[in-house]
This record gives sequence, C-alpha cells and structure tokens, in this order.
Amino acid sequence: MKNGKVTLLAPAKINLYFGVIGMRDDGYHEVQTVMQTIDLFDRVSVEVRDGDDNAVHVNCKELNWLKEEDNIAFKAAAAYLYRAGAEKTVVDINIEKKIPDGAGLGGGSTDAATVLLALNMIDDDRFSLIELCEIGQMIGSDVPFCVKKGTVTATGFGEILESAAPMPDCRILIAMPKGEKTNTAEAYSKLLPQGYPSGVENMKIALAECDMKKMAAAMKNDFEKICEADSLSIKLKNKLTELGAVAAQMSGSGPAVFGIFKDQAEAKSAKEQLDGMAELYICAPARRDYAYLEK
Repeated sequence: MKNGKVTLLAPAKINLYFGVIGMRDDGYHEVQTVMQTIDLFDRVSVEVRDGDDNAVHVNCKELNWLKEEDNIAFKAAAAYLYRAGAEKTVVDINIEKKIPDGAGLGGGSTDAATVLLALNMIDDDRFSLIELCEIGQMIGSDVPFCVKKGTVTATGFGEILESAAPMPDCRILIAMPKGEKTNTAEAYSKLLPQGYPSGVENMKIALAECDMKKMAAAMKNDFEKICEADSLSIKLKNKLTELGAVAAQMSGSGPAVFGIFKDQAEAKSAKEQLDGMAELYICAPARRDYAYLEK
C-alpha cells in the first residue's frame, strides 16, 4: 500500500423503519430496515506508513476503556489489510467521537466504514464500493450501509442494500437518554422468533413520493415492542411528538430516539424544552454526495 493520511467525517444513522420478519436458519434475524445518514459526525483520521510487519493502532479517548483490538475500527483496518494482501504496513487511526456510543445511531459501524473508505482512498481506490461493502459485511451488519450512505433499504441481516428515494428536507432532533446503553444481542433475543408484519413497502412509497405525512405514518421500529412504557426512551419519544414532531421513534435497538421536524425553528424550540432530559442534537439528512472529506 501507498503511504498517506486522510481525515473523513463519519456520519450517524437513524432507522426510519426497522422491522424484524423472522429468524433465519443460521440464527440471524431477518430484517427489513430503511436507514438514513444524518449530519452528526465522528471525525476519523487514518494514516498509513511503512513498518516491520502489519500493525493497526487505534486512538479514541472517548472509548479509552475499550481494548484496542476490540474496537470495530481496528477490525475494519485489519480486514482491509488482509483483503489487500498488504505487507509491512502500519495503520494509525485516530477517532474523535461526537456520536453517542451504544445509542442505536451506528457510531461504531460508521467509524469502521470510514476506516475502509479512508484506506481505499490512500490505496488509490483499489476496491470498488461493492467490494468495500463485502469487506464491511464481515465486520458488522450496518457497516455496508455506512459505506454506501444516503437513504437505503437493507434486508437479510442488513447486508442486502437497495438505494431508496432521498428523505424529504427536514430537521431531526436526536434525544439520547443520559447514561443509558442497549445490548443489541439481548434486545434481539426478546423479539418474537416468528417476527412481525411487514410495512416496509409503505415507507418506500412515501419516500418515492417525497411525502412527509405518509413517511411519518409508515415509520415503525419493532424494538419498541420490548420497551417498557415508562422507559426514558418511550417517554422522550412521546414528548417529541407532544412538542410538534411530525413523527418520532427509537433508532435501531436504542436507546436514542429522534423526532422529525419541519424546520430548524421547531426543532430548536423542542430542544430547549427537553434540555436536561437527554443529550440533544439537531441534525439534518446527510446525502450520499455530502462533502465527507476534510480538506
């Protein structure tokens, strides 16, 4: 590989729709989800240099409790080096976290995807986008989407991707309950093995028609079925609706929730009224052609 350094913005994601339709023979849950990247970013710097052997180093002060080799960004770099057949290559990764960890916002997956994209840029685009998604699939179910970005329908266990029509312009208020995290594997284990009825086609139609009201009506997240009614996530979801959100729901397996507002003023007003209840971020949809490369 060539030596070089690249810094990229790694966007969070929300699930506009998350449905579980059953259990596969391999033990994975069959899902149908519509994901959207948003302009809440981690900052990921990747440097490649010569070494005596292949090595990966990850620095992330916000996750200093996590062993380096357990960081999904480490796994992404190791997988890329293996696929590229690299020798005597050292990869130094520095991550500045803004996306809350363990929130259902794809913070780890987007960091891993961004490492793959950065290495590929340094490596003169050795791999196609499809090939990068294939590498990402081995690391985590949301990583291929985080490579692709934009508005995407994912099926299978999240690895089969299909571009969807862009989300309408709006503002998105993220509310992350302070001090809470969700164990995704445990959350999956509480879902019905036969899954739940599908309504993903309604979401795809709503996006194609750029109809915010239809999109709001089509939104759902099956993980909410296992949440206690008095959980902070559900309380925040209901509060967002009370404060004027067109729709609100949990993202991924939570605990973060989001509300969709028509404009900045409405989102800002809701944020002010929720101050102190959660970590709050006003965002917008981030398109696939967003300028993720930091100059």
